[in-house]
Amino acid sequence: MFLRRLACVPVILALAAAAGCAGGGPPAPSGAPEPPRGAPARFASPDEAEAALLELEDRRAFDPGILSSAASSGDAAIRARAALAIGRIGSDRGAAIARPLLSDRAPEVRAMAAFAYQLLGDPTSTPDLLPLLADPDPAVAAAAARAAGALQRGDGEDALIAAIPKASAPEPRASMLQSLWRYSDTASATAATAYASDSDPKVRAAAIYTLSRKPIESSQSVLAAALASADADSAAIAARALGILGKKESLGPLGAALDSGKTPLVINSLTAVEAILEKNPGTGVPDDRKARILALAGDANGNVAAPALVLLRQFEATDREVRQRLWSIALTGEGRRRQVALVSVIAALRERGKEALDRAASAPEPGVRAAAAEAAAFLPQAAARPYREKLAADPEVVVRLAAVSNLKTPEAVRENRPIVNGALTDADPGVRAAAVEALGRLDDPTILPLVSDALTRSASEASSDVAISAIGVAEKFRADPAARSIVDSAYRSPRALVSRLARRALLIAFRAERSSLPAAEYKTGKTTADYAALLAESRKPLTARVETAKGEFRFRLAGREAPMTVANFVKLARAKYFEGVPIHRVVPNFVLQDGDPTGTGNGGPGYEIRDELNPLPYERGTVGMALSGPDTGGSQWFVTHSPQPHLNALYTVFGQIVGGQDVVERIEQGDRIVRVTVE
Repeated sequence: MFLRRLACVPVILALAAAAGCAGGGPPAPSGAPEPPRGAPARFASPDEAEAALLELEDRRAFDPGILSSAASSGDAAIRARAALAIGRIGSDRGAAIARPLLSDRAPEVRAMAAFAYQLLGDPTSTPDLLPLLADPDPAVAAAAARAAGALQRGDGEDALIAAIPKASAPEPRASMLQSLWRYSDTASATAATAYASDSDPKVRAAAIYTLSRKPIESSQSVLAAALASADADSAAIAARALGILGKKESLGPLGAALDSGKTPLVINSLTAVEAILEKNPGTGVPDDRKARILALAGDANGNVAAPALVLLRQFEATDREVRQRLWSIALTGEGRRRQVALVSVIAALRERGKEALDRAASAPEPGVRAAAAEAAAFLPQAAARPYREKLAADPEVVVRLAAVSNLKTPEAVRENRPIVNGALTDADPGVRAAAVEALGRLDDPTILPLVSDALTRSASEASSDVAISAIGVAEKFRADPAARSIVDSAYRSPRALVSRLARRALLIAFRAERSSLPAAEYKTGKTTADYAALLAESRKPLTARVETAKGEFRFRLAGREAPMTVANFVKLARAKYFEGVPIHRVVPNFVLQDGDPTGTGNGGPGYEIRDELNPLPYERGTVGMALSGPDTGGSQWFVTHSPQPHLNALYTVFGQIVGGQDVVERIEQGDRIVRVTVE
């Protein structure tokens, strides 16, 4: 699920003065909807207010009476909580209530109001945020910077660049710099370059991050210099950026970085060298660097060995020692290393690697057979077809899914239409969704009736995978009336999640009239007392202990920031849902992901929970919910290996590692969880 597929009037100065003199919160916003008759003017307690707001969030219901009452409370904590609720609910009408909170006298309220603007995602609201870049409170200025960057409007970029040298403290300056990564142009690169050697480590890291996330060629020399940064994460993301740029001149410094001893840098340098060699065929590396890569391919840490094994495919056809090493692992190795070596053998030798592919396609381990489906993509279509036909009929879902999802080009889909058409009726919804996505790779609107049929057949299922895929394909063919019909059908779904995802597509891709498409509310089945009890439980200092064959790690659960997400995780853990479940996805120096009993990345508990996006950042060891679209969380969760700011405010943060991060970074794809306990 995770990453599987995602001009207003400025704040009036007089409003700020009025808010500062009021005895309670800010005055009711001018033009805001009047509370409905009978709506409470006051809450009996902060707990009552929070429970009411949590219920609205869970239903995704906009109630102007409750929200206005909370936003005008005399308690700053309630006003801040109202701002968060407005952002999470996501209604356009919420901006009128949130706007005065940007000038609230309490800094925590101003900061949360800026975050709400970020969640609402309306670029035209950017001018409302820009005065806060000069806020005297560093946390407020930082929050405004993150929001302005997320809205990605040109005046936001200009204001961020102008505000950086005026920032009152390193925290907002770093946030301003980091927010510029979304623009990826000469202006943002020039601004970041000026701080790439700053004396403050946070500012320096933010500047390097912006230069690295969407790198442009003019930043190459600065990025190469950043490989020597004392901060391993900054050096690592600079290495990643050099791989994206793909210039041969970077091979020297990246090769030297393989001796750094800094695991994040070594992993990203291996990946970057592979990317550069792939873009520059015939380019070699010195023998001592090749020997170093061979040594890393046998590293005790599988997350170092895996990218080294991928890189070795660049030398396999011409280097006997490399070929022997890869063949040995591909034929007799175990686990993830065998899978990666197999793909490298076929990628380098094509049909000359047939013996390894024959063995893998008949291996007893489903993961190896799934790797055979991935490797088949490197063969000519005719040579690949027998393997694909065999693997598409495999009894294991993970293998059938790999056979369909690895038809990555229009040519592959056309040549294997019988496989795709057969997968449209597979018993597993994830396989059917992959078949719909495969059809979408064809530039052929005649596939739309098949997509429509797949959507209709999935209407009564608990899984939303087919609907999500069908909506995505329909967006591609938005000019065809049949595509609009598919999304209209999804919008009429009785399932609120499907209806809301379809509405989003209708508004953005099909430019439908917003007023004619009310957003569906979720029926939660919970009472106000249930939400009050859930909040009381969320205040307990809970820690999850995850036991694996590689050791255990523990993370503190963020119940206050994400009470419903934490309650769901605790419920599943106490029901032993995670016991024996494979860790189905590991991307070295990025994340490990778990929580899918099927091991495919598509499985879940049979229901979805609402996102609880919050301002907690994705740092090293942050725990988040995996998604395939808004509000599609369930049981899949992930842990970051390193800071990942681009995930902030997109995936619910609900925990932070407090012990065993080294274990997290040693776990390999395919390892299993023994048990999860909550203490």
